[in-house]
Amino acid sequence: MKAFKLKIKKPSKAVTQAFENTLDLCRELYNAALQERVGAWKEHRFAVTRFDQDKQLPEIKEFRPEFKGVHSQVLQDILKRLDKTFKAFYARVKRGEKSGFPRFKAADRFNSFTFPQSGFSLQDNKLTLSRIGTMKIRLSRNIIGKVKTCTIKREVDGWFVIFATETEKMFLPKTNQSVGIDVGLENFATLSNGIQVENPRFLRNSEKNLKKIQRSVCRKKKGTNGRKKTVKLLQKKYLKIRRQRQDFLHKTANQIVQKFDEIAVENLKIGNLVKNHRLAKSITDACWGYFIQFLEYKAEDAGKRVWKVNPSGTSQICICGEKVEKTLRVRHHKCIKCGYENHRDIVSAQIILERAVGQTAQTLTNRVTESVV
Repeated sequence: MKAFKLKIKKPSKAVTQAFENTLDLCRELYNAALQERVGAWKEHRFAVTRFDQDKQLPEIKEFRPEFKGVHSQVLQDILKRLDKTFKAFYARVKRGEKSGFPRFKAADRFNSFTFPQSGFSLQDNKLTLSRIGTMKIRLSRNIIGKVKTCTIKREVDGWFVIFATETEKMFLPKTNQSVGIDVGLENFATLSNGIQVENPRFLRNSEKNLKKIQRSVCRKKKGTNGRKKTVKLLQKKYLKIRRQRQDFLHKTANQIVQKFDEIAVENLKIGNLVKNHRLAKSITDACWGYFIQFLEYKAEDAGKRVWKVNPSGTSQICICGEKVEKTLRVRHHKCIKCGYENHRDIVSAQIILERAVGQTAQTLTNRVTESVV
């Protein structure tokens, strides 16, 4: 599956109003369905399912005729979205993680709705949506594959359409090269071959401007147009940072997948790392978790492999196996036993690659053993 995000070009007032009305009704349905689940459990210890709520949609349309103006599958997808939220909540509870019970959605926290199978059509650069109308989209890239779903999303700088398509895997030519990657804050990524990718620090570099706008928001009276305009400006700044970061992560992951067949990374627990309040903002800005996700799905599509290894002690070991303890301030590795010297991140990347090679060998051994048995 691939997603193609395209901007809707200056939608008419009628289309914009239809988008807003659809979002409002979808949000109302989401909150009502959530309230029903919570109330049924509190009062009767009865678990309402998604299918129970699906059956109520015809009755809701009779009682509230405005819901007839929303495509039936869009409403069903809202209930499916809520159901997925509950399933994720139960899974977190089962794993013993911080649960995060499903919450009611405010108007500014509900910004998309989806046509999961039908109700939309695309002809050249014209998109037609059932019960909404026809609009032009900016075809900034070709849509590859069979379109499965169509999502309309509201962002601070306009409306976007996201097509999820089913595509065949496009394997890249083999390079017979392997690499270990150590992610960090001094450099975003260090490869085992010595190449270091600079950390762009998009949030850190924009902090001065962001603080200036935030102070301007605080000085303005709540509810005034001036405050609303300044809040929108602040939202656009954060949106730009997010898009810059995503663009950087995608391009970096693409370059690595094109050059290497086997890619080794640490199996990091980002949630534990951000508990260090001195480094939390920088770690969040680097977005290592998203980077590894991008590497995994791009490698899978390209017919390549990403190995996750145990991160414990990768920066405290030499390639000869000797333990070389060092604090975060020590950026140079020097082994007394074998005399090997290098940047500590390069040595860590080499250790990560070694662990992946051992992991690969163990996997192959297990497969051979299973086949013999």
